[in-house]
Amino acid sequence: MRLSLTQENLSRALASVGRVVAGRSTLPVLANVLLTTDGNRLRLSATNLEIGINYWVGSKIEEQGSLTVPARLFAEFVSSLPHDNIDLEATDTNLTVRTPHYESKINGIAAEEFPTIPEVTTDPLLKLDSDMFRDALAQVVVAASADEARPVLAGVHMYIEDGQLYIVATDSYRLAEKRLSLGDDVTAELSVIVPVRTMQELVRLLGEADGELEMYLDDNQIMFRVGEIELISRLIEGQFPNYRQIIPKQAETSFDIDTAEFSRITKVASLFARESAGSIKLEIKAEGEVSIVSSDSEVGGNKSTAECAVAGEDGEISLNSRYLQDALSVIKSPQVTFAISGKLNPCVLSPAGDDAGDDYLHIVMPLRT
Repeated sequence: MRLSLTQENLSRALASVGRVVAGRSTLPVLANVLLTTDGNRLRLSATNLEIGINYWVGSKIEEQGSLTVPARLFAEFVSSLPHDNIDLEATDTNLTVRTPHYESKINGIAAEEFPTIPEVTTDPLLKLDSDMFRDALAQVVVAASADEARPVLAGVHMYIEDGQLYIVATDSYRLAEKRLSLGDDVTAELSVIVPVRTMQELVRLLGEADGELEMYLDDNQIMFRVGEIELISRLIEGQFPNYRQIIPKQAETSFDIDTAEFSRITKVASLFARESAGSIKLEIKAEGEVSIVSSDSEVGGNKSTAECAVAGEDGEISLNSRYLQDALSVIKSPQVTFAISGKLNPCVLSPAGDDAGDDYLHIVMPLRT
């Protein structure tokens, strides 16, 4: 294998594929990135056996070939080089890297030992605006579980119903649902659970790539393609919880408030709630005020208050401050609606305002105090 390409393009590709590389594995080759010539491009591939990624980079190919090299070392080395052309030459299991002022040899592993990344050969199931899908995912992944003891909760559920793409995640303490309109002419069928790590990685990739996102589905694999990048992942088997039954049908008390101000008083209150596992109490006054009360036996106590537009009667509810902060961090509208129907029922947060729409909701379960 012999080729040349720019330092900028190679460094960008290595940064993207490197996040998928297995951190700890009994297979040394999983710590490597696979370099393969493909026509007039270089393909970089990495996998942790759950997620696989392919990233194509335009190159001047002089000789075809393939080799795997340590991903971390190669990425750090390339990122340290000046912005110039880089020549790569593979001989046996060694990769020689040359620039006008540097020449290094990196020991690799034969490409034949690298696991095969599954290919998804079906036609695209959906084509979506990549920015819109990235923003939708970012609002949902925050609610997924990090505990894989219940695999379906460590994933993001996507399904199509009545021309809408629903994206949902829950860890049983909170839930986020985002709906994207696909149009009446979309007849695709979809109901899958994708590992949350795949979706978190996809959010990052979509922030770096340009172009339309294509979604492919094949047996127990899903693939997302945007620009010169493919992200392939296994699917999680199982039945996602019937989450709609926990969504309150109506609210006894609700208020609209400036999102930034609500986030600010929540953050201040959380500083005094560390000893109580983040427990804070919201007190809502019908005359137009919300207070967040927290206390810490060692540090002291706090009461933060803000004006708001209240509908309904007085109310109160206790919540985990981190869950409330996470919800507010992903709601991008200037104002947010907070609704409760008693201190023991879930609360609902959603964007407020004339142009907020009704396509997103975030539910947080109350704490029993």
